Amino acid sequence: RAEMPSQEADTGNPKEAVNMANILADWQPSDRMRMYIRNDVVAQMWRYGASAAAAETDPYAKKQMTLMADRVLGGGEVQFQGPRGIASAPDGSLYVADTANHRIVHVSAEGKMLGMWGSYGTASEESAAPPGAFNEPWGVAVGPDGNVYVADTWNNRIQKFTADGQFVTMWGTSGNDGSPYALWGPRDVVVDKQGRVFVADTGNKRIVVYDADGKPLGQFGRGGIEAGEFSEPVGLALDGAGNLYVADTWNQRIQVFAVSSDLVFTPLRQWPVEAWYSQSPDNKPYLAVDSEGRVFAGDPEGYRVLAFDADGKLLYWWGQWGMPPEGMGTVGGLATDGQGGVWVADAEHGQLLHFSPSAGAPPGP
Repeated sequence: RAEMPSQEADTGNPKEAVNMANILADWQPSDRMRMYIRNDVVAQMWRYGASAAAAETDPYAKKQMTLMADRVLGGGEVQFQGPRGIASAPDGSLYVADTANHRIVHVSAEGKMLGMWGSYGTASEESAAPPGAFNEPWGVAVGPDGNVYVADTWNNRIQKFTADGQFVTMWGTSGNDGSPYALWGPRDVVVDKQGRVFVADTGNKRIVVYDADGKPLGQFGRGGIEAGEFSEPVGLALDGAGNLYVADTWNQRIQVFAVSSDLVFTPLRQWPVEAWYSQSPDNKPYLAVDSEGRVFAGDPEGYRVLAFDADGKLLYWWGQWGMPPEGMGTVGGLATDGQGGVWVADAEHGQLLHFSPSAGAPPGP
């Protein structure tokens, strides 16, 4: 509480009276501050006084699809807190990076608990975090042999487990010296048909590739806006041809690369994404590609999922803020189910949502 100088006592001393006047003139009961708000957000809250640019419509508005979740997992036997990454196993079950609970959860497509492992643990000055412990795991992937790989984000490492959660190995440590084991906030991991492990080393603005046991095979990327450069790479996805898709978040684009057998990365195409505006901790978009070549991208703070064709043309999008199944909260990881459906991690409400976009009615061109 700010205390205002008292004016009740009058000592009759002119010098003290002058000092009191100076104090009152300079007295500031509060600190000044400025808050900046994006024009599009201002336009939604207050239409008067906003610039013409604030009233611009969403360029994707005409491509909205009305779609409700046909399955909602979470609550009861399975409890999630801030789930992010999702990976589909060959049998249709799901591995979930239950981020705020610092664990991995394995559930059936119907929501039955199949297993879970992990607890909070972090590195000290003397030693790394214990195997099987996590500090906000954000990414999870299933290899062709059924093993599970986890981006243990704030332990700055990758951990490998068997399908039932038995620890196998781990690699990586905090750093930004350019070496393949120096990771900084890795947010996602995917595994190709050859068992090569691709890691979005988000803070170091690069992609690092390892073999199934953690031996470095290659890396590419650096900070920048040119093809093959990144600013906050997060979500990764592979298509049927082995091409790598990267959510280049702060550059607001998706980049696609051909990956050769000897790990030469060739830029194929890229396209802008009219989303991902902020640099908040929640604005971390994930990707998924289905067998038809559709590219699904989460818009975390837009509470929606964007669907593009393989060349980057927007096909449609769905979602709005609200409680599932009608709405969704902050969008986390995505996974396709092999049957035209898409799983979405609702990090805000602690649930997994299943959608069948082919059952909706896509808008016209």
